[in-house]
Amino acid sequence: MVTFSYGVVLTPGQWNLLFNQKQNALGYTPVNRAGDSMQGPLNTFASTSNGAGFSIPPGQTPASPVDGMFWSTIYGLFFQIGGQTIGPISNGNVVGPSSALVGNIAVFSNTNGTGVQDSGISLQSHAANLVLATPGAGAGAPAFRVLVGADLPTPQTVALGGVFSAAAPAHNFATGINLSGYPTFAQPAISDISGLAANMAAFLAGGTSAQLAATMVDETGSGPLVFATNPTITLAAASTAVTQTPGDNSTKLATTAYVQAAIYATTTLPACRLATTAALATVTYANGASGVGATLTTSANGALTVDGVAANVNDVILVKNQASTFQNGIYTVSATGSAGAPFVLTRATYYNLAADIDLGDQTFVTGGATLGATTFVQNGTENPVIGTNPITFAQTAGVGAYTAGNGLTLVGTQFAIDPTITVDKTTAQTLSNKTLASPAMTGVPTAPTPAAGTNSTQIATTAFVDVAAAGTLINVQAITSSGTYSPTAGATRAIVFVTGGGAGGTTGTGSGSESGGGAGGTTLYFFNPVSAQSVTIGAGGGAGAAGGSSAFGSLTANGGSASASQTLGGRGGAASGTGTLNLAGGDGGSGTNATTNSYGGTGGAGFWGGGGAGGQTAGGHNAGAAAQAFGAGGGGGSYSAGVGGSGAPGVVVIFEFK
Repeated sequence: MVTFSYGVVLTPGQWNLLFNQKQNALGYTPVNRAGDSMQGPLNTFASTSNGAGFSIPPGQTPASPVDGMFWSTIYGLFFQIGGQTIGPISNGNVVGPSSALVGNIAVFSNTNGTGVQDSGISLQSHAANLVLATPGAGAGAPAFRVLVGADLPTPQTVALGGVFSAAAPAHNFATGINLSGYPTFAQPAISDISGLAANMAAFLAGGTSAQLAATMVDETGSGPLVFATNPTITLAAASTAVTQTPGDNSTKLATTAYVQAAIYATTTLPACRLATTAALATVTYANGASGVGATLTTSANGALTVDGVAANVNDVILVKNQASTFQNGIYTVSATGSAGAPFVLTRATYYNLAADIDLGDQTFVTGGATLGATTFVQNGTENPVIGTNPITFAQTAGVGAYTAGNGLTLVGTQFAIDPTITVDKTTAQTLSNKTLASPAMTGVPTAPTPAAGTNSTQIATTAFVDVAAAGTLINVQAITSSGTYSPTAGATRAIVFVTGGGAGGTTGTGSGSESGGGAGGTTLYFFNPVSAQSVTIGAGGGAGAAGGSSAFGSLTANGGSASASQTLGGRGGAASGTGTLNLAGGDGGSGTNATTNSYGGTGGAGFWGGGGAGGQTAGGHNAGAAAQAFGAGGGGGSYSAGVGGSGAPGVVVIFEFK
């Protein structure tokens, strides 16, 4: 046993030891923690007037009850068994599980002799011979109805079990109940359906075309007649149908009367006295109430004249030339205007609503200097939004005003070709002072060649362009490997540069640094006319070697020479042949005669750039640098370890001109 003394704090291990020793003394393990399990059945004392042997205070339903749990709430006692919650058990009623198999009714017994209830409804409260009928395939609530003989199965020698319910399959009715207690279903025969006319019954039984025809005559209904996809319907020659309302835009059948009315639906409007030939003088447009009462009011005072005729009050005017086409329409003259007042036009009352204005509306113009006795048709918008959509008119009748154009004559209403103008296609034509707007010419059209140097809008021929482009640089060819030069198409002359290869710098010796190699020479030649030529490109010399010669046809540019001594750099190559200008390559620089801090000579500079740098003993750069520019010499090496730099190869550069 653990010894207690004042001030001693027991460790967890000592507490556990004391607890185990207590259990050994009791002979069992006390249950004193939440979740502990008893190792045997729970026995309680008998209930007395002072209390119950077992008490479960009311609380809340567990969120996830498991089988074997008991709990109580203010609604009653509950327990979980078989995955179902039973309860509440309250006031003598027992509520079954929240769900049960279809067709099964949970059976519970009450101990106080009261009737069994389901969701508060007493099943014994209904009159005898009533059956709870479920709805069919559609929605609906169950209802009690009188039990009929068809609801009961035919008596059998085998005892029947419980009667089950089930929803009927589509187009089937219940016809009985089998031995297992389930209803049986079957499609009804024609004889089972009452209320059908004789023709429909005959058609359903036989299905001939004659029976269908008779059925469609004496059967009526409000639903549509639906045929299979793409049916072929044969109608008699005199078949008729309902003529739809004019303007109907749907998939309804159109009768011949409807079609004829649609074809001849053009509305003839009242005649107008005058019609505008040009836009009215500057006016202000007011749209009124969506067109009703819309006005055109001039911005300046003056009397209104339309088509050469002075307007009168209440004259009807066809306005058709406004820049803002939504202002067009048919107006009446509200005020003619004068020297002291503006004129005012108001939309005609029969033509100031969107519904009034249709495509094809036509009006006849009775007066005017040029448009009298003409007809105009509205061709802008069907039922336009007044003040927004365009309203336009086109002339469809009347002589109007015509003017004979060039090459035509006009006598009365007859046009004729002016005989003084040749109009055939084979005779040469001469056009003077005629403007051709972007003509599309085919074949090979020709034109006079302008004088050289002309700078105007005169048409330029290919000959003019060829002369003007003479001397234009069209390409530059740089040839770096031996082969054949081919002139660029269109090139007629060229300037040729031929450069030989540069010599390599000399390798350093123990007595000091060496000289640089000489550069290749360059010859320049004006080549006219150009032609194909053989090309040789001189190679750059290695350390201490001369550069190769380059050639272009008969032109030759020699390569640079290698160094002859430490104090004399390599000599530049010379150019030979028929060159227009011959340029010798630059000489290489001399080396220094010293074993320390010596410098190799620089390679000779060519036409295209300088040579390579010499090696430096002091800087540790012993080798001479290789030349980079075409034809340049390589740098000399320093001291005994410095290798001379290589010379650069030659090149042929050709500038080609038109």
